[in-house]
Amino acid sequence: MVVRMARRKWGARFLSLTLCAAMLSGIFYTGEIPSLAAESVGYDDYMDLVSTYALNDSIPMYKEYATAMEQVFPDERIEINAGDYIYYEESNVEAEPEIYTDFEGMEGDSVLVTETGLIEYEFTVPVSGYYDLSVLYYPIEGKSSEIQRAFFIDGELPYGELSLIEFSRIWSANVTESYVNADGVEVRCWIKDNQGNDLKPSSVEVPEWVESYCYDSDGYITDNLQIYLEEGTHTISMLSLREPMLLRQLTFSNREDVLDYASVRAQWDAQGATATSGQMIRIEAENAARTSSQMLYPQQDQSSPAVYPSSARELLNNSIGGSSWQSAGQWIEWEFEVAESGYYNISLFDKQNFVRGIFVSRRITIDGEVPFAEMSQ
Repeated sequence: MVVRMARRKWGARFLSLTLCAAMLSGIFYTGEIPSLAAESVGYDDYMDLVSTYALNDSIPMYKEYATAMEQVFPDERIEINAGDYIYYEESNVEAEPEIYTDFEGMEGDSVLVTETGLIEYEFTVPVSGYYDLSVLYYPIEGKSSEIQRAFFIDGELPYGELSLIEFSRIWSANVTESYVNADGVEVRCWIKDNQGNDLKPSSVEVPEWVESYCYDSDGYITDNLQIYLEEGTHTISMLSLREPMLLRQLTFSNREDVLDYASVRAQWDAQGATATSGQMIRIEAENAARTSSQMLYPQQDQSSPAVYPSSARELLNNSIGGSSWQSAGQWIEWEFEVAESGYYNISLFDKQNFVRGIFVSRRITIDGEVPFAEMSQ
């Protein structure tokens, strides 16, 4: 199983936690959204629009945009394969992108969109309404920074948040080896100095194929961003702002609503789910399988002997996060094995001592999915 915890993702199960901040926007839509004439479209034209949208009150922010049109969410799926582009340029010059076929287990053609690339696709919408936009990509080697893109529909910036969308790279802490002790807990052997202290492990990039929705990079909007599309033919343009990306597919669709806990619990009960025998699965937080940032690495907390592992003599890596886990969208992921099917409680041994009186917000997913609505925040 995989569990991910995020401040705002798979064997084994995965746990993920995401930090989300909820704030309100105060910019209002006052007119027509400026668009780019077809004959003038180019990298510089889009960059100009991205860099000046905040000074143009005709471009709405998402909170207004999301309620401006009829609240229709079609049960349609529109897939755009990366190799079907209609236009591509690099550094203001029309070019032929580099194509990767069946790269890293992903069938089909993928397109390398460089740090100065602009790529455009044409697609047909069968039913008007709001759609989620997801991107299937591979974080190919670059400068180790977050991948940043802007999206335009028919030459327009639909709303301000689409001027900067970030896509994560994937990192893991470097260790010499690991083993499972008699209590079933994974123990990692960190590199030590000559005094027996654990050294800060370096972060190594462990790229893999990722499908990601578009989120507000500032964390003001906690749900994924949607785009309203009228029935008919449209173009979507993706502008590179930072770092290269290997692009496989763009998808417009709508996910099912996540039910609340009571509804999900009733479904599980109806399927015969029962309580477990009391077996505990313990995950040491510093043993994260993946993180979204190279700044999310194991740390040493000596404030209490209850923080495991602890030592009166050596400094040991025994926690993760802290002040480096405070930006919206950052996530940490753990893998674990489940020996007995059934209901489990999740408890955290944690500390928030940076801002007095403020709660910490995280999103929890299991194997890439939020189990029920309450785990979204």
